[in-house]
Amino acid sequence: MNDTINQTINDTATTILTQNEVAGIMFPLTGSPTMDIFLVTLLVALFTTLVNKKFSDQVKIKALRAEMKELQKKMREHIKGKNPQKAQAIQQEIMKKNMENIKHAMNPKILLITMIPLLVVFSFISQVFGEFGEFFTFPIFGWTFGWLGTYIIFSIINSIILKKVLDVA
Repeated sequence: MNDTINQTINDTATTILTQNEVAGIMFPLTGSPTMDIFLVTLLVALFTTLVNKKFSDQVKIKALRAEMKELQKKMREHIKGKNPQKAQAIQQEIMKKNMENIKHAMNPKILLITMIPLLVVFSFISQVFGEFGEFFTFPIFGWTFGWLGTYIIFSIINSIILKKVLDVA
């Protein structure tokens, strides 16, 4: 019985030491997989945000969004005023403006410039963090995420913050 307990303790200690050694080698930025993914997503979000700002027509996109917001107000007024035909016509106009907005925001040049670095980053993260399984728990709901879920959450947060700070449409 004692031999089994000692063996279990030795195996657990070896596993912990191995993981810590791997963490020191594999996670060169901070030693923590969660913080490393956060920093990688921050860099990727900064890169993609700057590329979007440089290669998209920010003035046109902001103008289109302002026009759509104004049209939405008018549409709500017509809905409240029981004028569904006018509201439907305005909705069609909003859809046209939205398609034009997407055309400006989803520039093929931007997609080409950002695609290759993103593929490299995903490949790197997958190789480095893929074998560690779940390592980030979302505290409010108790959800646990692996590297991809953690990357997505941090990427959304970092992108929103950077777009606001850098004033990117």
